[in-house]
Amino acid sequence: MSWADIRAMQRSYCILLLFSMVACAQMVALPGGTFTMGSEEGEVDEAPMHQVQLSPFKIDKYEVSYVQYDSCVKNGACTPAHYDDGKCYMWTGAQIKKVYVPKKYRSPDYPIVCVSWHQAKTYCKFRKKRLPSEAQWEYAALAGSTNPYAWGTTQPSNNNRIDPLKKRPAKPGCYTANSWGLFDMSGNVWEWTRDFYAKDYYGASSKRDPKGSTVGRFRSIRGGGWYSNNKQLRIKNRQWFAPEAGEVSLGIRCVQ
Repeated sequence: MSWADIRAMQRSYCILLLFSMVACAQMVALPGGTFTMGSEEGEVDEAPMHQVQLSPFKIDKYEVSYVQYDSCVKNGACTPAHYDDGKCYMWTGAQIKKVYVPKKYRSPDYPIVCVSWHQAKTYCKFRKKRLPSEAQWEYAALAGSTNPYAWGTTQPSNNNRIDPLKKRPAKPGCYTANSWGLFDMSGNVWEWTRDFYAKDYYGASSKRDPKGSTVGRFRSIRGGGWYSNNKQLRIKNRQWFAPEAGEVSLGIRCVQ
């Protein structure tokens, strides 16, 4: 089989996945359990490692697409993403700056980006869901493993994540899922969590169904985006963003 044949099969697979996603926002039911959250080998805010027990929950199989979010806008429950109003940002490597997203980068079948934490929360509520806690997100991404990335142990490459030079995310579900059937838990777009971000929260985290810090200026985001470096793509990595703004590689995944 030639490389062209393989790519054609991948495109067909993505089309089939998209059809399923538009028809119904699929969720995966995860069993409750205990896992080790955090790391002693990453950034300072990933420590200390600690045991967390979670109740069963469901999580979206795919990141929320533009067309799914737009259905909430058309229903009147959500406000439009910040593609054109100066409230979407991007890190240039030297500074964070406002950007406007060209129409060619916002196809209906691509992940919704440039949504604030408040918009993400509203969307999940519209779907009778909610944003995941950091603990729920990390538990789901690990899928019972100790792998550094959702796809396994191999380093990030164009085989398991979108090429950053494309300057956009991939269609949800075009790369290999983790062992619990969840797609794009490492890379593609960052995902909002419901938690306030606190650098030292892990030292005081609850052991059962932790809800994160009770106060803070920013909200935690997880998973890495289409232009993230290898460290940020690690499952254990924690980042944060201002809840009132959007970012070109930051989107949504809901739980129930």
